Amino acid sequence: MTVKAIRGIAAAVVLLAAGAQASRAEEAVPAALQPPNGYTAAFSAKAAGVQIYTSTAAAGSAPTWTFEAPLAELSARDEVIHHYAGPSWEAADGSKVTRDTSAPVMTVPAKQAGADISWLLIKVAADPAPGVLSKVVYVQRISTSGGIAPAKPPTRAGTKVGVPYTATYVFYVKSN
Repeated sequence: MTVKAIRGIAAAVVLLAAGAQASRAEEAVPAALQPPNGYTAAFSAKAAGVQIYTSTAAAGSAPTWTFEAPLAELSARDEVIHHYAGPSWEAADGSKVTRDTSAPVMTVPAKQAGADISWLLIKVAADPAPGVLSKVVYVQRISTSGGIAPAKPPTRAGTKVGVPYTATYVFYVKSN
């Protein structure tokens, strides 16, 4: 599956996202996913996109699905933010944050762990460009729906699939 095809799938799930997000009750965020003291939620964004999986196989074994990257569009206020491999988030104003690899990603299974991708808290580093993301230090992914690797194993290595998902992302900045 090409990136162009995956983007087409991502665009299609945007139409479904509003219904999926609206139908889910707001769920309490576990303590393990709260940023440290001294950080405040600046804004949240609704996301619709795909989780991209690639089939891989070690010599002599059957192929399995391996997570490759997210590809999603987030809507917040008047902002559109693109989410892609890194993981990275890039706003239309040019500001961008990417995972800080020196910090662990905090993970908690979703309420429906067999159907929905995990909730996350990710420490990020901002690109020097000014903008809506320039002061963001943590990104939290909650209220997920979908995105789990297909249950049916792949038939050959190298196959790619985009699995639709929705989520809410909360962007945290240092408190004043």
